[in-house]
Amino acid sequence: MFKISTLIYLFIVLCPNILYSSDNYKIIVKVNNEIVSNYDIEKEKKYLSALNPKILNIPSDEINKIAKQSLIREIIKEKEVSKYYDVDYQSPDLIKLAENLYTRLNINSKEEFKIHLKKYDLDLKDVLKKLAIESNWNAFIYQKFKNLIKIDKDKIRKNLELEYSTAKQEKLFSLSEILFSAKNQEEYEDVYKKIIDTIKEKDFKSAATIYSLSDTAKFGGEIGWVSKNDISEKIYKQILNLKVNEFTKPLKIATGFLLISVDDIKVEERENNLEERYNSIISNETTRQLNQHSIIYFKKIEKQSFIYEE
Repeated sequence: MFKISTLIYLFIVLCPNILYSSDNYKIIVKVNNEIVSNYDIEKEKKYLSALNPKILNIPSDEINKIAKQSLIREIIKEKEVSKYYDVDYQSPDLIKLAENLYTRLNINSKEEFKIHLKKYDLDLKDVLKKLAIESNWNAFIYQKFKNLIKIDKDKIRKNLELEYSTAKQEKLFSLSEILFSAKNQEEYEDVYKKIIDTIKEKDFKSAATIYSLSDTAKFGGEIGWVSKNDISEKIYKQILNLKVNEFTKPLKIATGFLLISVDDIKVEERENNLEERYNSIISNETTRQLNQHSIIYFKKIEKQSFIYEE
C-alpha cells in the first residue's frame, strides 16, 4: 500500500502538466479496474467539443455527464475487445478512419485536422486511440453477429430497377436521430419530456447530444443525406410528409425508441449508378443491423460491469 501511494504521489508531483495538483485531482467514477478522474472528464469534453463545437451550448453539468458516460462506454468496450484482440493503437488503417472523421467535419487534410485539434489542446494520437478501440469493437461485433444479418437483396435490386426505369429524379432527406430507451412507461414519459423540452429550449441536435444512445450522438445525431432506399419503409412513411426542422414521434424499434428529424430536403437528377446505389444500400442496411446488435450487446456487458461513482 505504501509503494502504491508513493508512486501516485510521485506521478502527480513529477507530472504537473499532465495531472492537476493533488488537491484538485479527484476520482469521479471507477469502471471495473479503471479510474476516471476529473482530468479525464475535462479531456473527454475537449474531444467531444472538437467533434461537435455546438456541445458547448449545453449546460456544463450536462456536458460533464455526457463526457463521463462516453468514457464509461469506451472503457467497457476496450476491456471486452481486449479479450479477443490485441488492440493495435499504431495501425496505419487508423489514419483512414481519421480521414473519414475529419471529412465529416468539413476539414480537408490531416494537417488541417491537427490544427483543429490543437485548438482544443488535443493531439492526433488522442483521436487515433479512440478510433482503435471503436474499430476493434466494430470488428468484434461483426464477427459475432454477421450470421444474423438478414437482407432481402433481391427485393432491394427489384425496387431499384423499377425506380431507375420510371423516375429520373429522386428525393433526398438530410436526417438526424435520437435513440433512447426506457424500462417502463413512467421512465419513457420522463425521458421523452426532457427531450422535447431540450428541443424547444435549444434544438434537436442538442437533445441528441444529451440523450441519444446512438454513436451519432457525438455529431448531434446527424445521419446525413439518405434516399427512400437507404431507410426502412416504416421510417420513410413517417418522414415523407414532414417539413424541414420537423421530427417524428418516437418509433418503437428493437433497441428502444427513435426520433427522426428532417434537417433538409432536396431533389436531384438520378445518376446512372444503379450498381453503386445497390451496394451502398446493402452496406447501409448491414451497418444498421450491426448497430442494433452492438447496442443490445453493450447493454448486456454494461450490466455485468462494476461501475462505482465516487
